[in-house]
Amino acid sequence: MEKPAPRIVYTAHARQRMALRGITDEMVRQALEVPDEKGIGYRARVLVYRRFPQGRIKVICVEKQERITVITVMWED
Repeated sequence: MEKPAPRIVYTAHARQRMALRGITDEMVRQALEVPDEKGIGYRARVLVYRRFPQGRIKVICVEKQERITVITVMWED
């Protein structure tokens, strides 16, 4: 049996930054599900990158069991 997709939770900071930067929930979901690149950042946070026609986004998150907490999201050059 296939395990369910992890639940995505956003901090208030992530929601503010997404609104400010014009990044949608769908873009973040796509980045988390099918990243172009993935790494580990400061304090062992997961860094996820995904390219879109408008540019590349960087999602900084924490993965714990069945939950992904999105800390912030930004455009990358």
